[in-house]
Amino acid sequence: MSVKPIFFALDSKKLSDFDVELKMLKGHIYGVKVGLELFTSEGPSAVEELKKDGWNVFLDLKLHDIPNTVQAATVNAGNIGADFLTIHIASGKEALDAAQENKAKNIKILGVSSALTSKASTPTTSDEVLKDFLIAKESKIDGVICPPSEIVSTKKLFNLIVTPGIRLENDDIDDQKNTTTPELAIQSGADYLVMGRSLRNNIEYVIKELKL
Repeated sequence: MSVKPIFFALDSKKLSDFDVELKMLKGHIYGVKVGLELFTSEGPSAVEELKKDGWNVFLDLKLHDIPNTVQAATVNAGNIGADFLTIHIASGKEALDAAQENKAKNIKILGVSSALTSKASTPTTSDEVLKDFLIAKESKIDGVICPPSEIVSTKKLFNLIVTPGIRLENDDIDDQKNTTTPELAIQSGADYLVMGRSLRNNIEYVIKELKL
């Protein structure tokens, strides 16, 4: 069975809201993403439960604080079993350094630019992403959350690229302004994709027909 390089975004207050989808997707996709809404509702137990069930967990907290706090939160995230953790690059190089130097072996640090997929792709956005990613590169963090429009250029800086804003060809883009299809993202150099509603609404297609 081919496991697709996709993180399923668990965007809800309750992990139990996804019981059906998680059973269907088990063994077909790489992992799941736990964001702020779920984490602040159910806490570390959500990550721990997913790990017990065999999932790779991407903890998307976008940490943005002073170095000591970011360092401590990074250690705690590793202790509860998270495999990936996001840190806002705007926290600064010192905070990124503190996270990377003190993380557990099991966790990978992903930098997040302020130019997320809710912003349209423009030359200004590209410049902003590049500026942020160069700071992240200096800190030697593992990878970045990369908007679809910047995948090709970012691949020159990082070997680990996780890309949100993924939509199937006929999907609505909803609140996203910087989007692409799963196939194009992987062809451009993304290593993992983040999919939420688009995956949830098309599970059978993604499992049986999507070729990545």
